[in-house]
Amino acid sequence: MDDARYRKGDLLFTTDQLSLMAELAQTLRRPTGHVFFREGEQSGAVLLIKEGHVRGVIGNPPRAVAIRKPGDLVGEMAAITQEPQAATVIAHDEVVVQHLPGHAFVDLLYREPRLMHALLLHTQQRLQQATSKIVDTDLAAGRRLAKAIVELIDIGVAEGNVLRFSQSDLASLAGISVESAQKTLGLLRDNEIVETARGEIRLRDVEALREIALSNR
Repeated sequence: MDDARYRKGDLLFTTDQLSLMAELAQTLRRPTGHVFFREGEQSGAVLLIKEGHVRGVIGNPPRAVAIRKPGDLVGEMAAITQEPQAATVIAHDEVVVQHLPGHAFVDLLYREPRLMHALLLHTQQRLQQATSKIVDTDLAAGRRLAKAIVELIDIGVAEGNVLRFSQSDLASLAGISVESAQKTLGLLRDNEIVETARGEIRLRDVEALREIALSNR
């Protein structure tokens, strides 16, 4: 019985559970910019990302608050709580997802205790990430922005050496003001660590970004 338990670091789904998901879900391939859910709507669906990335966006004007990668679930908490979607979910690049009705996902949780346990820990990890951003408010803006950029690189969002995010998106993901992001990007540009253009930044020295993200300044 112990061998069937979820342990931290395990994949969220077992092979059998992935097969069950595939039977219950519809596989969709969608282009960059496709809107899966809108903030405040009752979508009643859950996405399992298979390829590509999606971004969570809130507010008007919209600002990015999260990026999800292959293997991540999206919309699961709204399905469980039956509450409206907390954010608009948009394809950041071309994505392949399994689209599962919310009620079918909840039924699956009741049938699969290991998956329920895994999802609880998965949710806890996201809460820890959110808490970490709050704790990081004491860090200098430059370090916080560098840390946000490095996290995007590490989850595979960069297209070659390009990150297609606006400065306001990067500011939101880093938890700093747009003015601070613009000032920091200007300094990074002056030091030939990045180049900036409308809606994107070009990475010239990733190691320097990692050093800034880990610095105590």
